[in-house]
Amino acid sequence: MRFERNSQNWNTIEQGEKDCFLLTNGLGGYSSLSVIGSLARGDQALLMSAQKAPNVRRHLISNLLETFSMDGTNYVLTSQRMMNQPDLEGFRYLDSFSYDKIPTWTYRIGDVVISKRMVMVHGENTVALQYNIHSEQKHQCRLTLTPMLRFSPKKEEFCEKQQITVNIEQDNLYRIKGAEDVLYVAANAQMQEEPSHLFGPMYFSQDERDGREKQGRTVCTHSYISETETGETQNDINVILSTKPYTYHEGLFDELLHSRQAYEEALLKKAHLSSEIGRQLVLSADAYVVDRESTQGKSIIAGYPFFEDWGRDTMIALAGTTLVTGRLEECKSILQTFAKYEHHGLLPNLFPEGDVEPMYNSVDAPLLFINAVYEYIQTSKDNAFLQEVWDVLKRIMTAYETGTDYHIGMDSDCLIQAGADLEQLTWMDVRVGNHLPTPRHGKPVEINAYWYNDLEIMKQFALLQQDNELAQHYAELADKVKEAFLLKFWNEEENCLKDVLSGNSEENQVRCNQVWVLSMPYTMLPKEKELCVLHKIKEELYTTAGLRTLSPRDNAFHDIYIGSMQERDRAYHQGTVWAFPLGAYYRAWTKYLRQDASDKTSVYKAELAEGIEAIRYWLEEGCLGQLAEIYDGAKPTVSRGCFAQAWSVGELLRAVYEWEQL
Repeated sequence: MRFERNSQNWNTIEQGEKDCFLLTNGLGGYSSLSVIGSLARGDQALLMSAQKAPNVRRHLISNLLETFSMDGTNYVLTSQRMMNQPDLEGFRYLDSFSYDKIPTWTYRIGDVVISKRMVMVHGENTVALQYNIHSEQKHQCRLTLTPMLRFSPKKEEFCEKQQITVNIEQDNLYRIKGAEDVLYVAANAQMQEEPSHLFGPMYFSQDERDGREKQGRTVCTHSYISETETGETQNDINVILSTKPYTYHEGLFDELLHSRQAYEEALLKKAHLSSEIGRQLVLSADAYVVDRESTQGKSIIAGYPFFEDWGRDTMIALAGTTLVTGRLEECKSILQTFAKYEHHGLLPNLFPEGDVEPMYNSVDAPLLFINAVYEYIQTSKDNAFLQEVWDVLKRIMTAYETGTDYHIGMDSDCLIQAGADLEQLTWMDVRVGNHLPTPRHGKPVEINAYWYNDLEIMKQFALLQQDNELAQHYAELADKVKEAFLLKFWNEEENCLKDVLSGNSEENQVRCNQVWVLSMPYTMLPKEKELCVLHKIKEELYTTAGLRTLSPRDNAFHDIYIGSMQERDRAYHQGTVWAFPLGAYYRAWTKYLRQDASDKTSVYKAELAEGIEAIRYWLEEGCLGQLAEIYDGAKPTVSRGCFAQAWSVGELLRAVYEWEQL
């Protein structure tokens, strides 16, 4: 997809900061600015490097301060909102912005056109920029690029005591050194040192909206200057920012650009999606598949710009980001990584760096892992992989059956219960001090859907392993789970499923978690009740942006996600729209339509087609080409939270893929 904006989209700097772009490098590093080239968040940067993939990240350079001089008159091209001083309003000269795999800006000053292109190199902490200055008339022009350096860990402020030096390594190659960082700049421009000075404080409008730190500073120590005369020839200025030293030559930018283009073409060729939305989501999904240095394998970043790689998010996003896209080796590597870290039948919800032990506070990740292994084997036909992970799968099942950490275990009715006190073990896991806004202790509906699904899967796996006794055990247990589930989870009053069997009022809340009862490979509800659940979700929870986490009829419903962290946390799962459950909802409809031949099928199919097409709108909003984490519960018009979320992209990509197969 091609995303375009023009000057009508930024009559004010506030308007220009509504949308942004994201480039990534497969290591956890990224580049992200608003469409007018400003920083609207403290976690946005021209180059956020991954020092140790994927989570040890360094904020190297926030942006370039761009000043254009034409016939002695200076024009600042950079846009940036500032604290207690005038904003930089380069957007006044910005004619257009386009994003078609790479971002391109076009500025116009009189009869001079200045274009800028940018690419991030896969597998490296490298960002390359190319400026082109063109006019049919003769003008004496100068472009001055001043690095706005941060040289700090991600999420930390620039240390003002830090000494930064810049040296000439060789012709057109410069080395910038800080206390812990080295950045190389290869450019066909002259370096000019200047007295070190702080730039800022800058104002981060999106952070203030979300209740985060709203200001930040960088340091400037030098500039790169290129002088040219317009007229008969076009003039390119190339700047390569990297943690590795590039030897500059005239075709370097084009080499890096073509390498990126070839990489993305290979992704599309491997994925076999035909629709424009599907092909865009294939490219979007690549942002999340990253190296993990500590395990020498692959992982999935949960979201940009805030999150790291988490177990639950990985298992939910895995099928969409790897299986649907044909990246089977990456999928296998991720499953192998998690299998190595199985502990007491649980899998890591968070991989910390260094010597700190992983955190295992997730009741769903191990169950989703079994389903992921099943889907990988179904897709890849790699039956040998079952033997590799068979003991891990059995340990997970035994732990859930006999009981394990965090009060996770099977009750006498064969349903899974989990959690006590302040433990939050499902994806609705917010804790505000000693208060749980969404307590789900007891028997959550989706966890028991996963449990039944896994019992059916493990029955098949046991037969493949020629363990008939174990297969029989899983079969008998699955029958008991189904019987108890159908007896206890149906809510006659609401004509849908209860959210959690807890013995308190929360169990009857109408929530989106029931959608996974319908979307898993093996399900328990009779067809007529599946349709009831789908209609309930459609009536009270469905939006084209995602599913509401709570019905608006509920007194606990929050209509907006904004304010301080505590205010946002209280709304996080209390009505706020999440994008990723929408994938399961669409897949549940696709699954239903495959089995139904009634007169209503055409109506349902048309409605599903409209929903799939509506994904286009959300790809155009916020972070262009990506899908956000969340949206407001009452009127989901503006993205909130992470502007690019793995399970949002993965689940909706999977839904589009299954729709294309319908």
